[in-house]
Formats: sequence, C-alpha cells, structure tokens
Amino acid sequence: MLKKLSVVLMLSVLFADLSYGAGFALYEYSARGTAMGGATVANKAEPASLAVNPALITELDGTQAQLGLTVVTANAKTTVAGQQRGLKNDVWYLPNFYVTQKWSDQVSVGLGGFSRYGLGGEYDDPVEMWLGSNLAYKVKLETFSFTPTIAVKANDEFSVAMGLEAMVIGFTQNSYSNLAATAGIGDPNSQYEISGSGVSWGGNFSFIYRPEWAEKWSLGAMYRTKVKQKLNGRINANGNTITLINIHGADAEGAITLPDSLTAGVSFRPTEDLILEAGIVGTFWSAYDQILIQYKDRESSPVIRNQKKYQDTYRLNFGAEYNLNPNWAVRAGYVFDKSPINKHEMDTLVPVDDRHIASVGAGYHNDTWSVDLSYSHVFARSLSGRSEQLQNFPMKYTDGRSDMYGITVGYKF
Repeated sequence: MLKKLSVVLMLSVLFADLSYGAGFALYEYSARGTAMGGATVANKAEPASLAVNPALITELDGTQAQLGLTVVTANAKTTVAGQQRGLKNDVWYLPNFYVTQKWSDQVSVGLGGFSRYGLGGEYDDPVEMWLGSNLAYKVKLETFSFTPTIAVKANDEFSVAMGLEAMVIGFTQNSYSNLAATAGIGDPNSQYEISGSGVSWGGNFSFIYRPEWAEKWSLGAMYRTKVKQKLNGRINANGNTITLINIHGADAEGAITLPDSLTAGVSFRPTEDLILEAGIVGTFWSAYDQILIQYKDRESSPVIRNQKKYQDTYRLNFGAEYNLNPNWAVRAGYVFDKSPINKHEMDTLVPVDDRHIASVGAGYHNDTWSVDLSYSHVFARSLSGRSEQLQNFPMKYTDGRSDMYGITVGYKF
C-alpha cells in the first residue's frame, strides 16, 4: 500500500543503518571502494565513480558497466533503565549497478543505482516489559537511488559533472506500548506499526583536477544537495493503551529533510603501481533540528515534533591500492566515522557511537572483465546517555560491531 512511510520515518528517526555509517548513511558503493575505505574520490576511475565522484567517468572509454552486492551482518546491545536487549542475528543485502558511456572526447554520461541510506534490525524479547520497545523493537528501512549523470572534460586537467537523484524509500517499524502497561493502565501487547514508501529528489555536483605541474597528485570533490521529504502515511494501532502516548490509528503527514554533504579527496601516486588517497566526508546533520508530524482530518490531534538535535559530523578515510602485476591488485583502507548522535536524545534505532572501520580487498581485471572483492570490520564505541522521549531514562549502547563482504563484477563492451 502506497504512501505510508512518513510517520514513523518521523516518529523515531534519525536512523543509523546497521552497517554503521554515521547517521543512517551508507558508503558501500563498490567492492573496490569499500576495500579502500571509500578513498576513491580522486584516483582511478571506474563506473562506480558515479557514486563517489561522477566527474571521473570522463576518463572511461566506450561503454562500461558494473554490478555489485555487499552483504552485511551486525550486532549491538541497547540498555534502557538497566534492561538490556541485543539485536537478533540477521543479514542485509546492498545491491548496486552502474553504466557509463563516452559520447565524445569531452562528454560522458552515466546511470547509477545504489543505496545511500539503510537500516534493519529486531531486538530479542521485546514484549518482556522492555521500555525500549516504546521507541521501536523492529525496523526495516530500504532506499535505492537512481542517478542519471552528465560529465564534461573541460581540458586535460579538469573535468566536472552534474547529476540528478531519484530516491525510492520503503519503511516498516513496529513498537509496543510497554510504557502504558508499566503505568498500570493497559495491555503490554498493545502495539502499532507504520510502513510505506515514497520517492524524493536531489542532485549532485563534482569535479576532478589532475594538474600537469604536479602529475603524481590529484584532487576531487563532490557536493550532494539536501533531499526534502514530504510524505503521506498512516499509523495502524491496536489496544487502548496507545492513547497514553498520543498515538492512534489514522492517516498522517510529515516532513523531513535529508542533509546535504561535501566529499573531498587528495590522491598521490608515488609509483606506477601504488595509489594512496586521503579523504573526508562532511555531513550537515544539523538540518534535523525538528521532524514534524501531524494527523490528517483530526483537528483535535496533537502536532508531534520529534527533536533530534543532531550535530554536523565528518568521516575520515584513507586507502591504498597496489598493482601486483598487470591483472591483479590488492587494497586496504581505514575509516573513522564520527557519529551525529545526541546523547540526550538516544533511541533504540541507533545502537552505536563513533566507528572505526578496517578493510581489505583484491581485484582482477583484463581487457574485458573485472572482479573485485572486499571485507570490512566495524568497531563501534559504546555510548551512555538518556532519552528525553522516554522520560529521561538512562540509555547505553554496547558491543556494536559489523562485518561487510562485497563483490563487484565489471564488463567493457
């Protein structure tokens, strides 16, 4: 059923996907990029450059395509008022595809499809009077972005690109009203579910600069615009205890703005076989000062303002690639991913704080085919704070970790 997404997207976000990107961002765009910690903004071009720096596709000849998949497993525990619950074991799949075409010596076009946001998880034993279930005990958020792009080579040193983004979103969340049962006025099994889908629009601008006066160096950058969401949805509730927290079954509407971001990278090639890159991603999460929800056709229903007070954050990455021979390459990367979480506004959907990510990988290519593999492990810091949404009960995130396995297959037509 269409158009149910907005309400819970507003009631409980911000999300942090369980592959552990800051906020709820995903960065697993290709196996080569993941193996290098995402440090592929200013070095060698591939069709997956459509996701990190589309200006690079001016350096690709003919028609080229890539198809990839990242498999994610994650673990974390959340404690609310001394009661701890862990996430159930689960697996998530992040697919992607890219196609590029060189129209002329100066102009290239491309189409990419990949996930920029994602979340999935379910807590163990949520019915057993766990206060965290009042926020959420089960959630699934899936997005997929289509990015038609045009890139122009201004000269031998400088290329620019511009692209549109159509983001498709699907979402489901389940919550129990244990807070009402704790107060002695309701059924602990009363619950509500909000789910739905929608489409939003954004854009991006990027460049690559390879100066002739410093031929071993290059600089790349990309800016993504804000993506404004205006969606219609519905809350489905059962039981009379839901009224304690002003939630009842009805149509609703909401508004949310996904933040803009700026990515930059500097690459250095000390030899023909070795590539090094350092980069940064700045995400302006402070755009989420308020998330607004209001019910339709019920003037007496309250307006819900979900205060998150997230902070602007950064993500630092370092990557290396070494060519063993003309066909084989090995890669490694490191990421420090700063979390935007406000420790006074914690919820059950963001079970980790800052992240350290270590990655390795290898790739094979010939004149027609390429295959890349990657593995990454996420080490997440614990965080202690409280939840204003749960009457300032103390909360804590612990044991956050994740594994990611990636594969990308490429073909030159």
